Amino acid sequence: MSIAIHIKFKATTKDSLSIPVATQGTYHTVWLPTAEKLGLKWVPLFENGPMVGVDDLAVVMNEFRRLREALAISPKNVSILERIDFILEELGDVPLDEVSEVFIG
Repeated sequence: MSIAIHIKFKATTKDSLSIPVATQGTYHTVWLPTAEKLGLKWVPLFENGPMVGVDDLAVVMNEFRRLREALAISPKNVSILERIDFILEELGDVPLDEVSEVFIG
C-alpha cells in the first residue's frame, strides 16, 4: 500500500490528478515520526485518508517544506527529499480555483 494525493477538478472533462507521496513502510518509518516531532497537523493524518480543503492545501505544502527541511540533515533521505520536491512542484502547478476535492491517503 502507499500514500498519494488525489485531486479532482470542477470540470468533468479534466482528468483527476494523483501524486504519489510515500510507500506505507517509508511513511511509518520516516515521514510519520518526523512529522510528529515537528508537531505537523496534516502529515500524520495521511494514512487515515483525510479530505483536505482547497484552502488548506497551502498549509499542507508548508508541512511538506518543513518535513523536507528536517529530513535534509541525513544523506540517506535523498530519495525522500526528491519525492517531496516532486510533490511540491506538482502541487505548485495545480490551478487551485479549478479544484473541487483533495483527498490524501
